[in-house]
Amino acid sequence: MSEFRRRKAHERLRDARAALARGDHEAAADAFAAGLRLDPSDRAGWELWAHVLEQQGKMIEAGRVLVEALEHHGDDPTLQLSLAHAHIETGQFAGAKTVLDQLRARWPEQRPPLAYLARMLRDIRAYTSLRALLEQALAGPFAGDAELAGLLDACLTWQGERSEPAPVLASMRELLLMEHGAVLLGTGHDDGLTIPWYSTYLCTNYDVVATCARLLGFSAYFDWRWSAVAAIDPAAQVLALLLADALEVDRIELPPAEAEAEAEAYPDPETTLALASFVAPGWSQGGHGPWARRCAAAGNMFAFGALNYAAHPEPLPPLLGLAAGERVCLPWWRLGEARIGFARFGLIDDLPPEIDARSPEDIADDYRRALAEFEPGPNFVAQLRHVLEHRHQLQPGLRRRSDFARILPRVEPRAGPSRELPDALARGDMAEFLRALGPLEREPERIGAPELRMLEARFVDAPGVRSRLSDLLYRVAPARFSTLLHELVARPADEVPWPERDGLLHLYGCNPWTGAGGDPSPASAQLQRWLELGAMTNRSEIVQSKYGLHHLAEAEDFARIFAQLLADAPAIALGTIRWLHDNPHLHGPHAPSLLPLLDHDHADVVFETLQCTRVAKLPLSATQLEPILLGHRHPHPRMISAAVEHLELWPIAEAHPRLAELLRADEPTIVWAAARSLLRGGESLDERVAGAELVAARILELDADTREAGGGPIRQLLRALASADDYALFEPLLRASESASIMKIVAAALTPALLELDDPHLVVHLRRFRDAFGLDPPFGYASFLVRHGDPELDRDAVFGAQGATEPRAGYEAKAALARWGDADARAELERALDYAPPAREAAFEAWLCVLHEPDYPRLDAARTDDDPELVARVWTVLCANIGGAHPAPRGWIEGLSAYLRESPAREAAWASSIEQQLRAQITSKFVVGAQSASFAVLAELLPKHFDNLVERSLGGTPERLSVDLLEWLGEHRNDAARAWAQRLVSSPHWGVRQSARRLLC
Repeated sequence: MSEFRRRKAHERLRDARAALARGDHEAAADAFAAGLRLDPSDRAGWELWAHVLEQQGKMIEAGRVLVEALEHHGDDPTLQLSLAHAHIETGQFAGAKTVLDQLRARWPEQRPPLAYLARMLRDIRAYTSLRALLEQALAGPFAGDAELAGLLDACLTWQGERSEPAPVLASMRELLLMEHGAVLLGTGHDDGLTIPWYSTYLCTNYDVVATCARLLGFSAYFDWRWSAVAAIDPAAQVLALLLADALEVDRIELPPAEAEAEAEAYPDPETTLALASFVAPGWSQGGHGPWARRCAAAGNMFAFGALNYAAHPEPLPPLLGLAAGERVCLPWWRLGEARIGFARFGLIDDLPPEIDARSPEDIADDYRRALAEFEPGPNFVAQLRHVLEHRHQLQPGLRRRSDFARILPRVEPRAGPSRELPDALARGDMAEFLRALGPLEREPERIGAPELRMLEARFVDAPGVRSRLSDLLYRVAPARFSTLLHELVARPADEVPWPERDGLLHLYGCNPWTGAGGDPSPASAQLQRWLELGAMTNRSEIVQSKYGLHHLAEAEDFARIFAQLLADAPAIALGTIRWLHDNPHLHGPHAPSLLPLLDHDHADVVFETLQCTRVAKLPLSATQLEPILLGHRHPHPRMISAAVEHLELWPIAEAHPRLAELLRADEPTIVWAAARSLLRGGESLDERVAGAELVAARILELDADTREAGGGPIRQLLRALASADDYALFEPLLRASESASIMKIVAAALTPALLELDDPHLVVHLRRFRDAFGLDPPFGYASFLVRHGDPELDRDAVFGAQGATEPRAGYEAKAALARWGDADARAELERALDYAPPAREAAFEAWLCVLHEPDYPRLDAARTDDDPELVARVWTVLCANIGGAHPAPRGWIEGLSAYLRESPAREAAWASSIEQQLRAQITSKFVVGAQSASFAVLAELLPKHFDNLVERSLGGTPERLSVDLLEWLGEHRNDAARAWAQRLVSSPHWGVRQSARRLLC
């Protein structure tokens, strides 16, 4: 080497060490690269270069540097150990094992190679080998090593030889008490003991009564006394009036919130109960917040609900009704969005809240009698006693106020009413009646003629129970219930009380049973009548109901009705557009009617119109789109993104230049929309690939700019690419990229989507970037390589996949190795069938779905196991092996079928279990032509029972399952489907009728 070259290398390495000293890792890495390329003899420099890359999170690059270093310093144990560490970090466990075996052979007394090998065996879940290694080490030179002994204990636990206490599943009641010191009262929807988290919820009048009654019960038993109550927000005024009357204390009006009154103007926080409707994070910062926080600190604050409870920077109020998401409301103060159903991302524009126009006094009068007569039920004492036994966990202020609680008897919680069932059904109050419904809902076969008459009488007389009672009545006698519901709706308008109309019309619109005959059905006529007679809220409930618009669509003049609904209030127009969006068979005749709504005053109407017209393949002109694309119509990113997605309907010569510009937008959602349009737009696959090339070019361009490589735009582009439905759209990016850093991000974002497409051309790229795709491979990776790979070339990749974070993926890799003849992997997989969860469930699935072992007795035993997760895996195995994309060999399916039919009892039990699983798969939402359930499982395994199900479901009383079953027959057994469709074309069930007509067209 020339002296000049050596001197330049020395200067660069000196610069590298200086940059490392000042923490500039990027500059240090560049300098090390330059210096060591000139003079690779600096062994320490290679180690430092790899260290710098690791500090930047570039583990793949660090591993490659160490491989290169060992080409120059092949016997250096420090570099070898660093390489083993890098291999473990990047999931290259086969390479790590080779290096560590060499190191241990040369230096068996050294601890680091042993520790790294133990970690590797832990990561790939080779627990048998790990246990043998640790037992040998602890019996020899490493006796007493605490870390190795702890790992051995953990290994025994994973193998199921030592048990850990099972975690106690707690409801929100226990969680808020333990973590926040708050008492959660619950609502009428729960029993006060098992209280759920309410993501979105419309509180009913009964909920208000139940929650307030529990608060009063707690105050009596714990001797919480107040001299007055005060509402801190307008919606809580009704609560203040109601509770002041029940507690027999004064109600105090607080100073105006905007007046910034002095603290002296407020009542004493030590003796006043502050009341709030719902508190959101930051509730103590504005309005009456500082005073309310002092009340809370003294244990004197009740909020009906805490929104997004985990994000509160301040302590929660000590007394709460429910813990909820961001959108819940009280009956007299209803969020406008509730009128159209809470969506995941909310609205762009707000809909005005629906506030009861009556005075708070008049509203409170509606609840006083019900609150005075409310019976907390048999579980209330258990709810009280739980708080009493854990009062040391209460917030300090409430804990001090709870010192004089009464002594309570120990009462075991129980389900069901306090009195005999017939008495509770006929004469019980609301709470007692709802408790009586529980046993009947679990066992509807207990309902005979007397019970049915009592339930129907309560349905007529108690509007508050109709929503829950309707499901039960429909299950027991759908035709009889539908007749009763129709009679209630068909009454003259002046005989239907205003408070009942919304709920009654919603139930009517959710009822698919319209009676025998054709369309339009009597339901169509009644719904048309109420569209004309009813208020906006009545029309909204019809639109939001499950089948309301479907019934109306059968009317001869539906075009007029549709136009009328689009011209109605924004909530009704939004519901109508969303319904049309979800029913593609109606796009042709009705989507053009939406075009005038692009000029609507409400932004969300415009947004939904853009979404629906795009799905309907109705292109918009530049004149229509340009104001929205420029943000003139509404600057919200979601609105602009919806317009960007519409460009997919333009010819690519016009769309691609504009979309290429939008790929450079600052707003991530717009970037995502532009990428989606490029991937979906075009009349042929070649045109879509041209769009994918633009997306790939932008991803690589962002990677070249290190400031953008890990940021939002590149992730949005990859998220859009992950939605592509053809492998050819991924190829431009996979072919063009040579960067390890970008491929690491690409692999994390796209591997699941790539594997699902199951294209064998992917194997080439998995081999090119094995270190990137092997970082943490998902479930399906190993099976893909078994189907399309080569054992000689891909064994190391599958070996590394054993260390995937997800146990399913790790044990899938063991099964794949076993299929390639690895006896050790097979033995470890078989032993894992008896390990502790979650290893057992993952091994069970791999044993049956990847190896396709004919272990039918094990499958049979798992169906009745105590572990619900293992029971759930039974259905996963059946769906994958019989109706999945890569089913088991025909011999496995036939063998299982024969095994089940060996015993009549076993056959009957499995038939019942499979039918339950099929029913659980049926979604509540109905879409014409959609299928939800895996009927192939029952049809293949137990054909006689499948035929029986068909006869019962399609030949008996039609139900929701009948719709999916008929659609499945239409796809898989067309002749039988058409025969059934002929019989069901006039079915009393609207969904069955529509499906039959579609099959006969």
